Amino acid sequence: MEIRQIVRNKRGLSIGQIARDKRGLSIGDIYPVILVIATVAILLAVVLFVLTSFAEQMTNGSTAQNATKDIVNDFVEFVPWIGIILLVVAAAIVLGVVISSFAGKRGRV
Repeated sequence: MEIRQIVRNKRGLSIGQIARDKRGLSIGDIYPVILVIATVAILLAVVLFVLTSFAEQMTNGSTAQNATKDIVNDFVEFVPWIGIILLVVAAAIVLGVVISSFAGKRGRV
């Protein structure tokens, strides 16, 4: 089953219609967002573990080890952004719920 069919079956909308949907995020959108961010965090942890293991097995001071350590440092600098992304998504969901409640769309929450 393709992703388009799953999305269409889930919400009754096609991907294009979801992209044009201006209603904002609702409480039902929390699960997919958290699932994606958790998957990214797990993959990031695995990549960091593997790269660190490779760097420890290389010759000290070699170009390959320095390049591997630079990549690990770049990934480590990205990790705090995951928390910021979660905060922005949570704020978007809260704003979506508040705006929809004031707009009279009570069936969305």
